[in-house]
Amino acid sequence: MNIEVNRKAKAYAEDSILINAAVDKVYGLLSDIQRWPQWQTAVQKVEMDGEPSPGKSFDWNAAGFKIHSTFHTVNPPDEFGWTGRMWWIRAVHNWYFEPVGNGTKVTTRESLEGFGAWAMKKSLKEGMRKSLLELRKAAENRS
Repeated sequence: MNIEVNRKAKAYAEDSILINAAVDKVYGLLSDIQRWPQWQTAVQKVEMDGEPSPGKSFDWNAAGFKIHSTFHTVNPPDEFGWTGRMWWIRAVHNWYFEPVGNGTKVTTRESLEGFGAWAMKKSLKEGMRKSLLELRKAAENRS
């Protein structure tokens, strides 16, 4: 990963899930960010031209927040990560994909830093779990 999360940040979360779909399908679903609104209920809109690549930026609206993000790692089908900024809060969000039998173990880690980030700790954990469950549902429905 080109940029690691800060595990000591006041708002840090990590979660994993097993998905009954091949790793390339799961990675492909997550890395097709323009289609996030089709399977992630919190995401209303994504604006980006072309394909994800390190250094490329995108804007998106999630849970009522407008976020400006930049990819730092695009390493199919193993790793995918970006940084983001919302107001004065800086985020690092990293995803890891590991083949397990015929399925995939997905692990995601995110840290939020900046004024008021600590207040988002609970919603960060809840949103992460929801995103993983929605990713699993979307990937398994496509298998």
